[in-house]
Amino acid sequence: MAYRALMVLRMDPDDAEHVAAAFAEHDGTGLPEEIGLSRRVLFRFHDLYMHLIEADEDIMPKLLEARSDPRFQAVNSEVGKYLTPYSSQWQQLTDSKAEVIYTWEA
Repeated sequence: MAYRALMVLRMDPDDAEHVAAAFAEHDGTGLPEEIGLSRRVLFRFHDLYMHLIEADEDIMPKLLEARSDPRFQAVNSEVGKYLTPYSSQWQQLTDSKAEVIYTWEA
């Protein structure tokens, strides 16, 4: 994988199934492939939600453009019922993106 991004938000652990179901439905719409996404992995750790996306190249510009797409708005609205920003300083999608501080590859 040439590109990875990890988004971190808060989520009640009891809502994990709802969030996973919303993304499972969304991933069948074709929008992830149109954006260039090749893999999505959702994690839960206590009240933290982590959303890993992988692609062959940086898809963040295409992802930000897709915010006006009804398919993006639908999943965003659904998961918005369950996810909250980690930081009170959050203003936009990229504010939840974790910063890479170290990478090792064989």
